[in-house]
Amino acid sequence: MAGFLRNLTWTLMLVGVAVGGYWWLTMNEQARALKELEAINAQLEQHLAARQAMIDRLSRSRRMAHLHVNDQKTDESGAVVKTSVLFIELDDGGGELARQTFTIPGDVLFVDALTIKFDHERVAEGNPLLGHTLVLLRRIYSELLPPKDGFPIDTPGAIPPGYATTDPSRFEQMLWQNFWALAADAERAREVGVRVAQGEAVYKPVRTGQTYELIADAAGGLSLIPLPNTAQAGETSARAPR
Repeated sequence: MAGFLRNLTWTLMLVGVAVGGYWWLTMNEQARALKELEAINAQLEQHLAARQAMIDRLSRSRRMAHLHVNDQKTDESGAVVKTSVLFIELDDGGGELARQTFTIPGDVLFVDALTIKFDHERVAEGNPLLGHTLVLLRRIYSELLPPKDGFPIDTPGAIPPGYATTDPSRFEQMLWQNFWALAADAERAREVGVRVAQGEAVYKPVRTGQTYELIADAAGGLSLIPLPNTAQAGETSARAPR
């Protein structure tokens, strides 16, 4: 009887050890699987965050200027013969750089610019030099005023005021000084990361009292968007940047 009890005790102990070992292995395996799952989730979240950041960089825009229509003159038939526009150029933070007043014939306003667009990959990466479209605001004209007679805005060949610093970038200076060469030679443009260099214009009929916002997309071109009629030209520098 004593031997039987002793054997039973050892058997129960062995069974306990086996069960405990199995439980420990199971829990350890579950913990390891949980850690692996957490690591996969973390990697997925990082990947999604990086992808979203790339999308944000590709889709962001920069305010270039506000255009406020001060006044319009009409003839006896009611047709607009003259439009006065206050043009307020903005810096990267939305602050005012300069303001000029232009008077054009008619009511269809054109804004002409030179644009340098970089590879989408560089824009998506947020490259400090190639991460956004460069714009030189060239001139303003109308349907009744030929482009060659338009009013100049920025200085051709120079870094636009919105990009200028106390130590102008040699890279940007090179791009603007060689703009038309880059526009005509795709291979040369690719060597410096430029996807396209070209002139482009946005235009639309304008009305007295209306304010328009000129924006440049990071990977695209220009847009001229009407703001609510309550917008005042004097509020330009106080507006939050895009």
